[in-house]
Amino acid sequence: MSDLFVCNICGEPYIGGEAPDDCPFCGAPRKFITRIDEFSPLWTSDLTEQEEKDVKETVELEVNAAAYYKYVSDSNEKYSKMNRLFKQLARVEEEHVEVACKLLGIDEPEMKGERSRGSAKKDLERDATVKYKKFLARAENENVKKFFEALIHAEQGHLDYTEKELK
Repeated sequence: MSDLFVCNICGEPYIGGEAPDDCPFCGAPRKFITRIDEFSPLWTSDLTEQEEKDVKETVELEVNAAAYYKYVSDSNEKYSKMNRLFKQLARVEEEHVEVACKLLGIDEPEMKGERSRGSAKKDLERDATVKYKKFLARAENENVKKFFEALIHAEQGHLDYTEKELK
């Protein structure tokens, strides 16, 4: 029997017999995925000045990552493994931008970045994970902490998978 689940990080719904291990939309771990009647959006929070600054930097990082991954996806043969991998990575990064913008109460920017600034093998996920750990450590708001905890989980998963695939 299927049920309706919702990710408390991104707010996206999922229909299934049980909650997935990770949100298929933003990569948040299972602990943030609940049945619809338990859903509570995290972006209804007031941010401290530092949290606002950190979330704004997150938007910039994620926009660049999404644009880079889209470029890499488009550079590979359509429907090839690498095309699909980088297309999915771009989608997840776009979801992170959306959530960060909801936290800030702003419209999403155009997904435009510098393709030369990224490297799936090294820079993007590792640098983001390091920064998000710093942002998490100084966050005061519980919802902001959840956001960065989920981002760290998702980015580490991307790093682990891409390192394995791109050896």
